[in-house]
Amino acid sequence: MRTDILDLHDFYHGPLGVFSQRFIAARLTEAWGDGSRLRIAGFGYADPYLASFGAAERTIALAPQGQGVIRWQTAGGNGATLVCDDRWPLPDSSFDRLLIVHGLEEASDPRRLMREAWRVLAPDGRIIIVIAHRRGVWSLLETTPFAAGRPYLKGQMQRLLEGAMFRPTAWSGALYFPPVGWSLLLRAAPAWERAGAEFWPGLAGVLLVEAAKDMA
Repeated sequence: MRTDILDLHDFYHGPLGVFSQRFIAARLTEAWGDGSRLRIAGFGYADPYLASFGAAERTIALAPQGQGVIRWQTAGGNGATLVCDDRWPLPDSSFDRLLIVHGLEEASDPRRLMREAWRVLAPDGRIIIVIAHRRGVWSLLETTPFAAGRPYLKGQMQRLLEGAMFRPTAWSGALYFPPVGWSLLLRAAPAWERAGAEFWPGLAGVLLVEAAKDMA
């Protein structure tokens, strides 16, 4: 059972969602810039983050069928579609970058999902997975979508990636501030993020891992 699309939509239009998107998107643009000349796909509920790549050649949002989908407007029209976790209507090696957010934690078969991700990525493609961190507070309090499904530890993610023929190349974290929508705490959220990244990296609310497609 996946988190309903309306719950995800409402979260990202609320105070906690706005701040979450800001801090996670900053990590994504550090890795991929504005997406210039790249074909970028997102799986799960990646819509708020795909908007960071305004210079991409092409973007598409793939929504799991158990979640539902909301029309996502791009320059070419609707850019969102429903898919099965392990069967995407995309040709082999058709995208340069793949972003997974709110997609892996509730997947019924994570390994098959990752093999499908491998299939659609170009040989020199890169994937970033934003995943709830088992040691973070965000996976414990059921006030956000990051508490849904199975959170991961770094070692678990590394084994999953390597088993699906991906090679992790970079790790980072985000969401060190508490998942509480009080205005006083939210005003201090940027300071929490800076302090957490420097002093408590193991307590991130989400892990971000970038990996390369391994052709060997």
